[in-house]
Order: sequence, then C-alpha cells, then structure tokens
Amino acid sequence: MKEKIIMIYLKTIRRKYMDLKISYKIAIIYLMLMIFSVILSSFIYEKIYDDIISKKVSELSVQTLYTIKSNINSMIQNISNNSRIIISNGDIQAILKNPNDGNDINVQIAMNGYISSIIDSMNNVSAVYIYDNFGNKYYIDKQSRANFNVDKIEDASWYKTIMDRKGYYILKLNAGKKANSNTKENYVSLIRVINDIESQKPIGTLVININESYFVNCYKDIVSKNGTNILLMDENNQSIVNPKDVSDFNQISEVVAKKLVKACGEKDYNSIIEKVKGQDYIFSLLKIKDYNWVIVSKIPFSELSKQLSRIYFIIFAITIVNGIFLFVGAVSISRLITNPIKKLLKSMKGIENGEFRRVDIEAGNDEIGKLRDGYNIMVFEIEKLINKIIEEQRVKRKAELNVLQAQVKPHFLYNTLDAMGYLALSGKCEEVYEALEALGSYYRSSLSKGREVITIGEEIDIVKNYFLLQKLRYGDIFTDIYDIDERVLELKILKLVLQPIAENALYHGIKPKGEKGNIKLTALLIDSLVKISIEDNGVGMTEEELDKVVGDKIGSNDLSFGLRGTIERLRIFYGRSEVYEIQSRKRYGTKVTITIPIKVRGKDGE
Repeated sequence: MKEKIIMIYLKTIRRKYMDLKISYKIAIIYLMLMIFSVILSSFIYEKIYDDIISKKVSELSVQTLYTIKSNINSMIQNISNNSRIIISNGDIQAILKNPNDGNDINVQIAMNGYISSIIDSMNNVSAVYIYDNFGNKYYIDKQSRANFNVDKIEDASWYKTIMDRKGYYILKLNAGKKANSNTKENYVSLIRVINDIESQKPIGTLVININESYFVNCYKDIVSKNGTNILLMDENNQSIVNPKDVSDFNQISEVVAKKLVKACGEKDYNSIIEKVKGQDYIFSLLKIKDYNWVIVSKIPFSELSKQLSRIYFIIFAITIVNGIFLFVGAVSISRLITNPIKKLLKSMKGIENGEFRRVDIEAGNDEIGKLRDGYNIMVFEIEKLINKIIEEQRVKRKAELNVLQAQVKPHFLYNTLDAMGYLALSGKCEEVYEALEALGSYYRSSLSKGREVITIGEEIDIVKNYFLLQKLRYGDIFTDIYDIDERVLELKILKLVLQPIAENALYHGIKPKGEKGNIKLTALLIDSLVKISIEDNGVGMTEEELDKVVGDKIGSNDLSFGLRGTIERLRIFYGRSEVYEIQSRKRYGTKVTITIPIKVRGKDGE
C-alpha cells in the first residue's frame, strides 16, 4: 500500500513537471545540477584543503628564512668589506709595525682617531679592537666592555684558527666565550689577522663586534608579521640573540635538536609541524653554510592558514555567485528560444572566422530587435577595442623600452663610482684622475645628446672605456681583444647593449676564474645583418646553469639584469625574438652573440 502511494506521488510530480513551460524545466534541472555540484565540490575541498595549506605555509616559512639569510649575509659582507679598509690603512699599518708606538700617548690618540672615524661610518658595528704583536691594544667600544675582556690575544681560543685562515675572517659568538644567559645582550665578533701589506706577514689582529640588536634588525620587520618567532644559532647551537620568552626558546631548541637538524640531513632547509601547548606551529630551519649557523622560525599555523583560508573562501564564494548568475542566465535564455534567435546565431557564426559584420534581421522594437541592435553595437565596439589595444600595446612596448634603458645607466654608474671609491680609499690619486677621465669619456659617448640610437663605433668605445675603468680597479686580471669589421662602425645600434654583456663576461666569467683571462669583442657584417659577439675564457656554465639563465625573468638573478635586460630591450626595439645566442662550456668560457638588422627603426635610426 505504501509503495503504491509513493508511485502515485512520483507520477503526480512527473506529470506536473511535464506540464511546466520549457524555461521552468530548464531552470529546475539546472538548479538540481548546481546543488549537486556545490555539495560535491565542498566535499572534495574539505579533503584536499589541509594538504594544500600545509604545503603553502611551509613554502612561505622557508621563503621567509631565505630573506633573513640574505639580510644577514649582506650585513656581514658589508662589515667584512669595511674591515678590509681598516687593515689596509697605511697609518694603522705603520703603528702596528712599530713596537714602541703602544706606549706613546700621541700614537694612542692618533690610533683612536682612525678607529673612531671608521666606526662612525659602520652603523652595524658596536666596537672595533686592534691588537698588535707587542701586547698593545687599541679600541673604540660603543657599549660596555664588561662582556669583552680579551687582553692577551694569543690566549684566545680562536687565535690559531685565524692564523691558519691567512687573512680570511671568522665569526665567533661573544668573542669565542660561552654565551651567558644572564648577559643583557650578546654580540658576534668578526675576527681576522692583519697582514703587512708589503711582506704579508701577520702584524696584528682585528676584532669587530656586532651586537645582537643588529641581527634582530635583519628580521624584525618579518617577525612583526603573522606572529613569527626567529632563533639564530651559531655552530655550537648557542643562541646569538637572547630570546625574550625563555619557554619559547627552550621549545624551539628542543625541536631543532631532536627533529629539525636530524631530519634536515644534507639539505639546506626543512620544515615540520609541531603542536605546542595545544596549538599547531610550523617550524622551519635553514642553514647558513658560510658560517655554519642555522636559522629557525616558528610560525603559528593558524595565522597563516587564516590568510589562505580567506583566499579559498573567496574562490568558493565566487563559484557560488557565478552559479547563481548562470542559473538566472539559463532561465532568461530558455525564454528566448525562438526562430529569430536561431537566425541571429546563424549570422553570428561569422565571428568564429574573424568576420565582424553587422547583421540585419527583420524585427520590430521587441526583445529580438534590441538583441539585434545590441549585437551590432557590440561588433562596432569590438573593432574599436581591437584598434585601441593595438595602440596601447605599441605605447606599452615603447614605455618598457624606456624603463629598461633607464635602468642600465644607474647600474653602470654605481659600479663605476664603487671602483673610484676603492681607488680613493687606497690613496691612488692618479688612478682616480684617470678613472674620472674615463668616466667622463664614457658618458660623453653614452649620453649622445639624448639619442637612444648611436653608431656601433660609439657603442664599442663605451665598452673600451668600461674595461679601462675595471682595469684601474682590479689591475691586470684580463685582456680585452677586438676584431671589428670597419664596415659596421658607422651602422646604427640601440645604445648601451654591449656594456652589460661585457660586464657579465668580467664579473661572472673572468673574476670567478681566479686567474688572468681574455675578453674578445667581435663585430661582423653578414648580408643585411650585424653579428656582435662578446666571448670570455672564464668559468663558463653547465647546460643546467645556462638553461636557468635563459629561462629566468628579468631581475631574478645577478645575470638577468645585464643579459636578460639587454635581450628584452633588443626584442622590444627591433621587434624580433631571434636577437641573441648563448654558447657556454664549464671551465672553457661563454660567448654571447647578438644579431640585429642594419635598418634601425625609429627616429634616431633614420
């Protein structure tokens, strides 16, 4: 009896459904499909959400550690560069070589003046100590000396190490002493031996103290986000920065000791999720191999998951809203299934073939007539929009060219001024004068009265002046060779495309090689094309390294600014993609060849 009632009920529903208008039938079917789709999507979303968010949070935490590592390396490298200035100072060298100068009050005052002027320019340094080989000590300390009391330098635990390093610096927490948890503030000592410039024999020791607050500055802006906690540990697993929360410090230390370090193995980084006091945290570790340090971050999983949850919620909400709009659209479309619409659809087939023609359908001022008029307006607006996009793309390409060209000029000026600064600090006045002359010659050529297109001869002169400046800075570490077809000298080329490639050849080819090398510039005229190549016999690249350089976007690595930037400028300016070729072999060198047409577009090239 019950089954019969159900069957009758179902037949009644089916009969009522069949009596509905077509538009309502379509609407009901679409609504049922949408409800099923939303339920199924929600179920799948719940299953995969945890895996996705865990992966994303891990990636974010590791990226954060790489940013901190970069900041720390940059700070230490800057201090190392300043330490070279100290140990090469002629006045300081003279005082350290004289055994009687330590007892002379005037010498003490002079030495303190030298050190004071240096430390004032080093914002990340709290103290500078200089010891000679005769028991004398000279120093300037911005902080209390209670935590730094190394009086006899030969007794320091690291003294033999720096002697063996032959001038290369080492880093020691609290000058090599065990960290004291009661100490208000730790410091890291950059220590290196001072060698006689002439004989290269040790004449003293330099100790530069870096307070922990300067390391905090490397990541304090990052820590302020998402409730992140950072632990920086030295090679002895001692905390460089005293933690404010002792319990938090112990928890991180335990995770580092028992899980992170062990799980990391030979890798540079690792991440795990741990529950602390009932809350999930993601702990990430990154090694700083240069100093044998590690960075550990602790990020509340809930904070980062909230941010990603918002994104997923927005996507889910958009899906629902789109479904609603599609449902409404389905109802509207279903009411307009008529013969005039079929005729209109038939006329619209021409758009698939790229034919934007107006249609003429006989209709009054009803919905079909309005649809016809709307379609014709749409065709007109699409044609206008296509023309507008073409014009905007032309303007955009020109703007991109101007930006890329503007980037190259301060890039080279920075390196040139850096070279002059090095010469000035070394007291080489004549070389500074020669560098200024070369720089002036370079800008007379590169500015070219505002022209962005110059002759190939002028472009080659820019490269020659650049090499002259680099030889004044680095000495005779390379030989530049030129093989120029004189027919190309008066042909036009986009300005400042060879100098960035030449810079890459020097900095990424010759300098890492560690010995004298050659850089050859060749310019040939082949039919209607000019082929210009810059070749070095430096360290070269493997196929994997070459693929990475070619595949990177502009700004993603050191090579991309000069090489990829130049390639992009050439592509935009000459309107062709095949403008370059790179050949490289590990330990044999690299050759970059650019190919450009003789005819240069634009007003400067006419």
